[in-house]
Amino acid sequence: MLVLSRESSAESPEKSMSKTSQNSKPKLLWGGLAVCLVLCGCGGQSEVELDDYLDELELSAPLESVKEVEIGSYRISCAARHQDRSGREAMPIWVQVQFTLFAEASHHNENAILAACERHRGRLDDAIITVFRKASIDELSDNRWAAIKSKLIDTLRPLLGGTRVRQIFFNDFSWEPI
Repeated sequence: MLVLSRESSAESPEKSMSKTSQNSKPKLLWGGLAVCLVLCGCGGQSEVELDDYLDELELSAPLESVKEVEIGSYRISCAARHQDRSGREAMPIWVQVQFTLFAEASHHNENAILAACERHRGRLDDAIITVFRKASIDELSDNRWAAIKSKLIDTLRPLLGGTRVRQIFFNDFSWEPI
């Protein structure tokens, strides 16, 4: 018959736990460090996004090489969406939006953009009206009109010639409830 006593053959539970925790501390430290590095990253992706954004703005072009091409003046009545305080969709507010829309392009693209404006006048006007009729109060209230400009540029570039249009901007932009 084999009888083992606790004291002679095995270490006490406190000693075995302390050895285990001492062995796992470096593993936990290295594991935590690896998780931090993976989650934080090295910042490489942010630099790529910034470079792409700056390339899109084409800051390298001097002001003398760009031309402002007027697309048209607009006065649009629309039912702007908004949310109530609880976050639910509320009744739309009727507003009137007024602005003059310009495209920024290089000098050699000016005539092509003007010709495209004349050729696609109906489609251009319909596209611009549609973007504003789908706009919310928050989008109209934004001082930079970033969401509206993004939607407009995506809609207008195919009609005006893809890469010919660098940016679009508004002059005398205003809106008021009616």
